[in-house]
Amino acid sequence: MPDGSEFWSGLDSTDRIAVKAVCAIVPGYGPVGKEFGTLVPTDGILGGIRPARSQTGESDLPVSFLKDKLGIESVATTHATAAVARAAVAGDLDWTEAAARIPRPDTNPDVLAMITRAMDTALSRHEEASGSRLARDRSIAGHIHFGAVTDNAASFALPAGRRAVGCHKPGLPVDIMLSGCAGLLVALRHARFLLRHTAARHDPDAYVLITAASDLMPFAHARGRAPATHRADINSWLFQAIFGEGAGAVVVGHADGSGHDWLVEDVRWRTVADDWRVNLAGGSTPHMTIRAREVSSTFRGHVPGVARQGLSALGLSTFDDLHRLCIHESNPNLVSGVVGELGVPPGLVHSISSHVGTLAGVSAFSLLDEALRTHQQTPGARDSVVCALIGETCHAVIAGHLALRHITR
Repeated sequence: MPDGSEFWSGLDSTDRIAVKAVCAIVPGYGPVGKEFGTLVPTDGILGGIRPARSQTGESDLPVSFLKDKLGIESVATTHATAAVARAAVAGDLDWTEAAARIPRPDTNPDVLAMITRAMDTALSRHEEASGSRLARDRSIAGHIHFGAVTDNAASFALPAGRRAVGCHKPGLPVDIMLSGCAGLLVALRHARFLLRHTAARHDPDAYVLITAASDLMPFAHARGRAPATHRADINSWLFQAIFGEGAGAVVVGHADGSGHDWLVEDVRWRTVADDWRVNLAGGSTPHMTIRAREVSSTFRGHVPGVARQGLSALGLSTFDDLHRLCIHESNPNLVSGVVGELGVPPGLVHSISSHVGTLAGVSAFSLLDEALRTHQQTPGARDSVVCALIGETCHAVIAGHLALRHITR
């Protein structure tokens, strides 16, 4: 098995990078999310797709299937994606018909607006915590964006969003990375290079923006009626039924001991499967295919191990010593199974996937957003966070951990 591991440790705090702030926006979830979308019940999604119990197609699966089997009750969906999906269902169109007949915008305006808002909010949180206003345009050292789906229109719109929040720097590119649920691990490596091996190393205020998005607009038509050839194939219809949309931003900078930094103590990952779990099926009915059984077995086989490795990297012996354990939210039942195997205390693992579905790479942003916001800077407070992530990366699967420790004054 090829080993894609990468890590850093054993550096003094002046050499390390730190997570300064995080923001995630999930349509339909929370006060901000409701501006951009809604939570669509999974029974309604299955009512539109109409998956069959068997190849004969004589009876539909119960609409409660996803809630019963995976624990997902609803899926976060932007207004733009929901409009296309509703048109497909209302017209009783199968995927091919819906893709051909229903007009769609060149790119998802709600996702782009969420990315812009997330960038601005994360930067504002960093400024508030540090007590000073950033020279956003001068000190930005890089912008890394990743997602499982990208398109040219969205790529060209990202610099416009950056300009809108005051961090436009002429000639600074957006480094676009094709990666799924564990993409934050790889993005942090790139951010570290930019902060330590470019002119940014001389600017104590230098920062790198890492953004991510989960955009279902390219597959909105697939919430319509499944073609007869796909109705009994859960691998063909599961993606659009359980994946939610969202956007996130992380501000990464030099560790400065100011009392609000989350020091990146360790990042490590490795390739755990040299084969895909989620892939694009093209042709006249473009949709994403999931190898459902393999996703489950790979998750159960590797996530507990990377969680333990993250704990060990912090020099801790029990999960009770953490503020949060952030487990990638593939689905609530998989997360619950890992929590049980690890013996993690109740309340240590935050989970919203029963309400919003799986958010791909945005899941890590959502979990970190909650972890950092709920941390209390009080004597005796637990000051460490571990993220245990797994996901598709270029027709292979990587799994790894991010270990953070809060810096106190």
